[in-house]
Order: sequence, then C-alpha cells, then structure tokens
Amino acid sequence: MARRLELEIRESVEYLKKTLKQARSASQKERLQMLWWFKTGQARSHA
Repeated sequence: MARRLELEIRESVEYLKKTLKQARSASQKERLQMLWWFKTGQARSHA
C-alpha cells in the first residue's frame, strides 16, 4: 500500500531537469527523476 510522502524539495524544477540531463550514473538519474516527479506533482506517494 502506498503512503503519502511529506517532503520539501528546495531545488527548482528547471534545476532538476537540467541536472537530470547531465547525470551520468543510473542511481543519480533515478534520484533526480523522483525528485522532479514530486516537485511537478506527477508523483504523490511511494510504495
């Protein structure tokens, strides 16, 4: 069951998108993608 994640992301959407494009490792890309999803409201919970 998914639960609501309360999280404050200080980075801007533009910064996250730019950094995501420059990320080299899969773990960096995964982390930045999740932050971007939460910041843009595309993801609201995690399992």
